[in-house]
Amino acid sequence: MRIARDVNDMISQVEDYFGVPARSVSIFVGTIALSGLLATGIYWGVFGFGKWQSEMTVASKMMLAAATTPIQQGQQAQQGQSGQYVCPTHGAVGLPRFNAAGAAGCPVCGQPMQFRYFGTSAAATPAAFQGG
Repeated sequence: MRIARDVNDMISQVEDYFGVPARSVSIFVGTIALSGLLATGIYWGVFGFGKWQSEMTVASKMMLAAATTPIQQGQQAQQGQSGQYVCPTHGAVGLPRFNAAGAAGCPVCGQPMQFRYFGTSAAATPAAFQGG
């Protein structure tokens, strides 16, 4: 019973602090969650779960295809050339930090990063993809 009393005290403190009854907030949050679940259920009922999975796969491929490709100074862009920067120690950790000369450095350790072109594995060492 002490736990229930503590929960009630905490709820009343939150109500006093925000000036809104907890019941109103719970109804609002519950309505939003229920409408999301209902929309998902209707979509799966009409199109099936397999359609949703294939749509998610297509969406991720479209976002990857639309991503910009960094090109080093003096390099010629080739058709379909894409990839990402990787650190030999930490792997793919995000956007590199470029120094004044334009060289890419790891945002974690500052070590020079390599650019791995998708479709080939020769541009980076295998250790770059193991992470650290």
